[in-house]
Amino acid sequence: MPLNWRQWRGFIVAFLYGAVSISITFFNKAVFDTYQFHASNALTLGQMIFSILFLKILKSCRLLHYEPFQLETAGKLYTLAIAFFGMVVTGLAGLRFVNIPMFSALRRWATFFVIAGDYFWLGKVVDRMEFASVVMMISGAMVASVGDLAFDAMGYALTMLNCLVTAWYLILIGSKSKETNLSTFGMMYYNNLMCIPLVLLIVLAIELPQITSYEYYTDTGFLICFSLSSALAFALNYLVFLCSTVNSPLTTSITGQLKSIIQTIAGLFTFGGVSFTIPFIVGLLVSTVGGVWYGDIKYHQTIEQQSKKKISELEKVVVDSARSPKLAHTARREGGNLSP
Repeated sequence: MPLNWRQWRGFIVAFLYGAVSISITFFNKAVFDTYQFHASNALTLGQMIFSILFLKILKSCRLLHYEPFQLETAGKLYTLAIAFFGMVVTGLAGLRFVNIPMFSALRRWATFFVIAGDYFWLGKVVDRMEFASVVMMISGAMVASVGDLAFDAMGYALTMLNCLVTAWYLILIGSKSKETNLSTFGMMYYNNLMCIPLVLLIVLAIELPQITSYEYYTDTGFLICFSLSSALAFALNYLVFLCSTVNSPLTTSITGQLKSIIQTIAGLFTFGGVSFTIPFIVGLLVSTVGGVWYGDIKYHQTIEQQSKKKISELEKVVVDSARSPKLAHTARREGGNLSP
């Protein structure tokens, strides 16, 4: 049966999200490794400036909407902006020192830290099987690190710090979104705008000598990689939003798991720095299988929640049907469509 336009649109958006997510990692790595541009904060600054520019352009074209800047709202978001700053800066800095497969595996610690944070701060407890899949992911990452002959203490420390800050950001964003009633793009606008002065200060204080002495500014390949890395940062955020609305958050999550597998495999054969030792390969395999298992568990949890919601709505219709023959007809009609 051929796909209709709505299904094709959902597929294209999910494909673009996965492709852009993989591409930005490789363009970032190319800037650092191939062209030896080590000013990671300067790259972060470029991504933030591009994001603000794209937000302004798309808003002026009425393709998206976000709320204008207000100091009162900014005051409520300063902790989220700090978390966003830490997440972006440590992520790029960690990628500079760690090969792509190992970076992908270590980043799975963020899920563990989110679970831990939800437990200690919000009292949320996850399913045992879900927790077991997360333990499998991080155990595989630890095994892989034993066989990583290109081990870099600074890179590992920055990547683990990135996982911690990412977890903090993900825990904060839910409460801050409710507190400010900002849209997704409003959050993106405030985060980038509030972080630019801080990143600029760091660039001027720490990376200015590297920037002024860099010798490949006229290299076409470098300019393409740097520009695409900066532009794709916004595109990735936009596609995450688009995939979650056109498809669903579940589709976005599954696509994220698939792109992680592709990224790991491709990373084994690009940019070097990969040692094919038994612990490294086994660890990556275990971590990847754990990620697939985790995605499968989240998929079934979402299906179950949707089924319960539908049953709850039907029960309400049945209760109200005594007062309306039309509702009674609706209840009978929907009764045969309970399967997810």
